[in-house]
Amino acid sequence: MSHFVVYLKAEQSVCINHRKLRIKDLAQIYCSNPEMTKTIENIRLFTFSNEKSSRETISILKMIQEIKAIYKDAEIYNLGEQDILVYYKMPEKKNKLKEKLKVGAICLIVFFGSGISIMGYNNDVDLEKVFAKIYLTTMGTEAPVMNFMYAFYAVGLFIGMIIFFNHASRKRLSDEPTPVEVQMRMYEKNVNSALITGSGRKEEELDVDS
Repeated sequence: MSHFVVYLKAEQSVCINHRKLRIKDLAQIYCSNPEMTKTIENIRLFTFSNEKSSRETISILKMIQEIKAIYKDAEIYNLGEQDILVYYKMPEKKNKLKEKLKVGAICLIVFFGSGISIMGYNNDVDLEKVFAKIYLTTMGTEAPVMNFMYAFYAVGLFIGMIIFFNHASRKRLSDEPTPVEVQMRMYEKNVNSALITGSGRKEEELDVDS
């Protein structure tokens, strides 16, 4: 049994809501021996304090050390991340009213923020003069204060935003991730990398013999 090969595939970051951190919370494990796999999955690495939410950085070497303590002759290969950031969130009851207020506040911020940005852009490029010149060139007369070009611009801007952000209400226009999702994943990855690097420099990482 001890001569089996074990493959680990750890994620860069995980979020758990239970105090006892086990290997199965951090990585996928593959071994041809089901009993050995189950034992490895349930090896405890760390126990979070129940007082508040927190985070911990775990080295893959710590996982290997704990596995080797049980299966000394096992061959272990890591196919994933070398350091894992673990977020512990205390279980809490969801307040539907609070969640709705948060969503409403975000919607208002996005709506007014986007509106101000668009108006600022229109003012910078002097869109009114641009429309007046286009109207004069195509229609041969001076443009009225309000004309059809403003309506076309507003509708085109709305349709362009839907196509760009790949969303129409709750429906996606395609299976590809939206630009916002891509940026959020990049931001999350950069934040996790910074936190892992900081933990290593401060020697706060849960590593071998710790």
